[in-house]
Amino acid sequence: MKDNLARCAEQLRKAVRFLANSSCAPREKLRGAYDTEFGSIWHDDFPNGSLKDDYLTIISSIIKSDEPKAAVNIAAMSDEQARTVIQQICSLSQAAAYVLGKQSNSER
Repeated sequence: MKDNLARCAEQLRKAVRFLANSSCAPREKLRGAYDTEFGSIWHDDFPNGSLKDDYLTIISSIIKSDEPKAAVNIAAMSDEQARTVIQQICSLSQAAAYVLGKQSNSER
């Protein structure tokens, strides 16, 4: 599980870096982050608990049962909704890095 979390943490870091370096509108930032890194993360990569719950909350904003294409759902968001999802991704990245660091410290 730690290897999966390490991979997720790295993908989340890359997504956050993309979001920080992009100068386009929030929806385009979100779509780019989803297409480049965030979209390749899978819920089973996270341990059960708050990280997985937070990921599922984010992904349910991006992929809907009535429209499974992320690009369509992101395009339908307002900029404010996209900003909220971006903030959730940034928070998840921070939380995943914290948990991964905690796991590494406990192994010493």
